[in-house]
Amino acid sequence: MKKWLLIVVLVIGVFANADAQFDAHFTHYWEMQSFYNPAAAGSTKKMNIYASYSNQLTGFENNPKSMLLNVDTPIPFVKGDHNLGVGVINDEIGLFTNQHLYLNYAFGLKLFNGRMVAGAQLGLVNSSFDNSKIILGGDSNDPAFPSGKADGNTFDIGAGLLYQHKHFHVGISGLHLNAPLILLGERNEIQIDPFFNFMAGGNIPIKNTLISVQPSLQVMTDFVSWRTDITARGTYKYEEKNFFGGITYSPSTSVTVFLGAEMLNITLSYGYEIFTSGIGMKNGNHDIFLGYKMNLDMFNKEKNKHNSIRILQ
Repeated sequence: MKKWLLIVVLVIGVFANADAQFDAHFTHYWEMQSFYNPAAAGSTKKMNIYASYSNQLTGFENNPKSMLLNVDTPIPFVKGDHNLGVGVINDEIGLFTNQHLYLNYAFGLKLFNGRMVAGAQLGLVNSSFDNSKIILGGDSNDPAFPSGKADGNTFDIGAGLLYQHKHFHVGISGLHLNAPLILLGERNEIQIDPFFNFMAGGNIPIKNTLISVQPSLQVMTDFVSWRTDITARGTYKYEEKNFFGGITYSPSTSVTVFLGAEMLNITLSYGYEIFTSGIGMKNGNHDIFLGYKMNLDMFNKEKNKHNSIRILQ
């Protein structure tokens, strides 16, 4: 029953000029700003490499699964605040497989003791549908479903703004702004609606302790559906190690708990999302985040600078 319930939900409404919310939601959104906003590329001033895996609606057959890999970095050998990023995400949703390959560029300027950044994104989206697992009964030639496997792809664009201050950050972005249309075979198509994201966060140190609190907020919408995530994250710093944990509340959707650590520039965290809509605790989302930040000192022109002994004589 669970198998067919999920298949029906995922298939009905997709074909015959259907609209689809294309982008995945990840528990560790605050660590993945450059995925949601191209202006966040290079925002850490380090080479930032991260991957995330989300196994959603655990326990259902053909449940959604998402995997993301992203690399973004400042360009140290170019004068000015120039940054690049590249990433790829693979979504498996029932009988659909969606991929999004994107390239981000961000340019920043100093403003009000902070940094204002504008970003642009150019991407390629691909969607495929495998009809081999559907039993259509006597009418196996129903034109509403492609025969065998059908796929298609198209280009898309995005843009964003980000303001960073030492105490807080706030950003807004729009992805798939050209509303890409993907043709699946000769009869079917998927329209990807523009997708907008607002994100803000801060850092609040607790006086005379090694603990700090990082509240954050994310609002995602295509103006048909909305999702809000309100996160309270606490960090304990011991020597060069950071241990953190917290909770995210998404009104009318879920509660998420997460726990992680950062050491030697490596961040590893696990989160579990529990839906409040009656699906049950055991059918929640598992989310794993792994990141690595690399210093770019190798490009520092002042490194190993010295005077010639011959000149000093």
